[in-house]
Amino acid sequence: MPAVAVESGNTFFFGLLMFTLLIAGLDSAVGFAEATVTNIIDATGWSRKKVAAGVFIGGVILTTLFTSNWGWVLFDLVDHYISLYIVFSVGLMQCIAVGWIFEREQTSLRSLEHAKSMRALSVMYWFPVTVITFYASFGFPEAKGVGVILIVVFTFIAFIVSYKMSKLTFNEWYHEIVMCGTDKIAMSITILSNSDGKRSWWMIPFEAYFGLLIKFVNPACLLFFIFEGLAQDLSQPYGITTGYMPMFASIYLFIAIFIIFAPMMMCSYPEMFMHNVEKEFCADDIYETKNRIKARTKKKVQKILAEAGAGAAEGNVELASNAVKPTDEDKN
Repeated sequence: MPAVAVESGNTFFFGLLMFTLLIAGLDSAVGFAEATVTNIIDATGWSRKKVAAGVFIGGVILTTLFTSNWGWVLFDLVDHYISLYIVFSVGLMQCIAVGWIFEREQTSLRSLEHAKSMRALSVMYWFPVTVITFYASFGFPEAKGVGVILIVVFTFIAFIVSYKMSKLTFNEWYHEIVMCGTDKIAMSITILSNSDGKRSWWMIPFEAYFGLLIKFVNPACLLFFIFEGLAQDLSQPYGITTGYMPMFASIYLFIAIFIIFAPMMMCSYPEMFMHNVEKEFCADDIYETKNRIKARTKKKVQKILAEAGAGAAEGNVELASNAVKPTDEDKN
């Protein structure tokens, strides 16, 4: 029991706090293990009891070293490299998968302009962001603020070029190109708020917040974190760098990488559902279809009005030319 808790007389509340932290840790451990257990069951068909027992026994064996006299040093090394590189890298890959790969192929097949617009947006965003975050971390660490400004400028340039190449209305370009992928997920979440399927005023701001963060803000921040951490570790390695400690820490890193990527390759068939999954993710398709109908209707109405205006102007000119000009006698 810490001396502060003993001297203050709050040993009961301190013990209660530690107990709740223990329960929270156990609950988190069960949640983390469930993903691994589920993937193994789906891939092998083994019973849940056997798989769960194997996963938890393996976890106990792997974490036993953390309870030794030098376990806190090992844990500090493992926590540093997993938190800095693996967690941030997984977050970056999730942003890329959801924001830049999901639905990309289907959207590109809509038209040649869609494909060119998406390609321009991708290249003109990712190349400057990767280069700027790299050199702002390794070459000019004191100029990170300038790097952030440059990223914002290049992103806006990418928006302008992509919009011009799409030949779409702004509303169509925003939802079909800029928010490609994220719109489907965001709208499938917001549409659940209204049982009648109608859209509320707050949905567009939330979907914009969701999509812009995942596609543009978060990737830039994560690249900054990864490159900055790598630059610091290369200039001054973290923790103990001699002896067997780095070797043991690397074992845990490889195990973490295996646990993250192995489930991606274990299931070779699509998961079967008892309901229509596509129906749950059709809110964005309905919204985009309505937008296209509105845009086409507006163009047709403008064309009709323009033709009517041109016809009326021609008629006025013809009437004016056919009007009887007054003679000198009429003037007198």
